[in-house]
Amino acid sequence: MPFEGVHRVGHVGIWVKDIEKSLDWYRNVVGLKLTGLWGEPYRKDRQCFVRCEDWHHDIVFFEINKEIDRTTLDSSDTGKRHTPGVHHIAFEIPAREDWLNALEHCKKSGIPFVSGPYVHGHEAKYVEGDDTLGFVGGSGSHAFYITDPDGNRLEFYTWMMKVTKECVAAPNPDF
Repeated sequence: MPFEGVHRVGHVGIWVKDIEKSLDWYRNVVGLKLTGLWGEPYRKDRQCFVRCEDWHHDIVFFEINKEIDRTTLDSSDTGKRHTPGVHHIAFEIPAREDWLNALEHCKKSGIPFVSGPYVHGHEAKYVEGDDTLGFVGGSGSHAFYITDPDGNRLEFYTWMMKVTKECVAAPNPDF
């Protein structure tokens, strides 16, 4: 029996070649708003959160490491790769109790966790190279990640913050 409470697809993470170019395109073509852009010293590779309205983010751009030759990148596979394409699909579970039940369901079913569970938040401990502990600039949500039979990464989360004013997790937001 599947777990209950999945409310909506919450956001999509995609690998991009050039964060500024992607941010410019999504702002000017799609009309998305910037929440924040992070990189050194908190993250080796840069990432950028953008949103449609006031949820912290609807899309996350993960910039491909600058050391990789951009001319050799393969854009054909949306699996686990460091090239343009989908990084993961996130599903919101509004009630924390339902999120906890989903977490337990996966554990009891023997589904391996790719990452988490943890808090995506400024208050979470960050250790370089350890993605199980959270990161600076996060949305405050509680999350865990699994993969489907084809290896597509899926995130299930609860408690996403809204961006209504500037704060540590949204240092220079568009309003």
